[in-house]
Amino acid sequence: MADDYPYMISNNKISPIIDAIHSAAKPSKFSHEFLKQIGFSSSNDRAVIPLFKRLGFIAENGAPTNFYDDLKDTTKRASALGARIRDLYSELYAINTKIHNANEDVIKGAMSRVTGKDAVSVSRYYMTFKTLCGLAKFDAPQIQHEESIEPPPVKVKENGGATTEVPQMAAPSQAGFHYNIQIHLPATTDISVYNAIFKSLKDNLII
Repeated sequence: MADDYPYMISNNKISPIIDAIHSAAKPSKFSHEFLKQIGFSSSNDRAVIPLFKRLGFIAENGAPTNFYDDLKDTTKRASALGARIRDLYSELYAINTKIHNANEDVIKGAMSRVTGKDAVSVSRYYMTFKTLCGLAKFDAPQIQHEESIEPPPVKVKENGGATTEVPQMAAPSQAGFHYNIQIHLPATTDISVYNAIFKSLKDNLII
């Protein structure tokens, strides 16, 4: 269970800060000093640093991550935000997969149950969450999985106590079958039994 969620008092600064990140060179460390350099010197603006750390845009040591590069790219920014929001608020999405579209009462109720925090804290979490969601896209295409159908096994004549079951497998790029033969040999010290089994396989299977 999440203990809390990050929040900013000045949520209206999130979008301008992201815009400034796009224009500025990528820093070696996303610090208070860097925020001042891009025009955000208020003490309330500093809350964006722990927020970006929790979202995965900044590492714990302040270094920008690969996700930060996506935040700088205007073609990837909204989708990157959507993906990071889903990750940070995964427990909310476990409750409602479309929690970003839910109304205030539903979101706050979920946040309260997940964090166990009071109404004031939950309201702060909610405002930051909704601000982020307003900048994000959540309609990334889903991965398509191809269905595979396993053909029935081919039966091979049993001989000399040997049991063979041959699964039929269609080759992906050409016609025909591939066979996986499993032979269960009888326990015996008579080598002639084994010779007879393998001779029968050779006579009855086309390889």
